Amino acid sequence: MKPSILLGAASAIMKSKKLKIVFVALQLGYLAYTYLENKSEKGNREIA
Repeated sequence: MKPSILLGAASAIMKSKKLKIVFVALQLGYLAYTYLENKSEKGNREIA
């Protein structure tokens, strides 16, 4: 399973609103990180 799916599932089963917010923030951060990483790899391939 992808980490993003695990974080989403964990946030769905949490009862505390603060923990839900933390898990959603982690999920968004991870998705942004992977997006930027893939974008930079794609740019490096086009240059080389």
